[in-house]
Amino acid sequence: MAPTPRVLLVEDDAATREGYRQYLTGCGMAVTAVANGYEALMRAGSTTPHVIVLDLGLPDIDGWEIARRLKSAPTTAAIPIIALTGSDLPHEVVSAMRAGCDRHLAKPCAPGDLLAAIRRCLGEPAQPRLR
Repeated sequence: MAPTPRVLLVEDDAATREGYRQYLTGCGMAVTAVANGYEALMRAGSTTPHVIVLDLGLPDIDGWEIARRLKSAPTTAAIPIIALTGSDLPHEVVSAMRAGCDRHLAKPCAPGDLLAAIRRCLGEPAQPRLR
């Protein structure tokens, strides 16, 4: 049996953070949800998530800097990062990828779309298999 996927969710908006946390937990994922960049950096090293969902517009350290720091640290460099931000302009997407993000989703993002992106990062099918 595969281990429970661990997700670090970094989102400063409390309602959005809690909504995604509840949805992903209900889908069988272990979610650590944090509200700022400093806590994200600390938790990424201590919880060893399988995937990081990162809001780029955080109040303390922007998501681009967090992605750069995570990708430059040996303990977190291999963790896929999904940028979750309010913009899907081409230059914003390119900027997120250059900072180290592996995928980009624009908010508002349906929880099912976020789940599908997480599953793709984990190498799983986007939709659960029917048994």
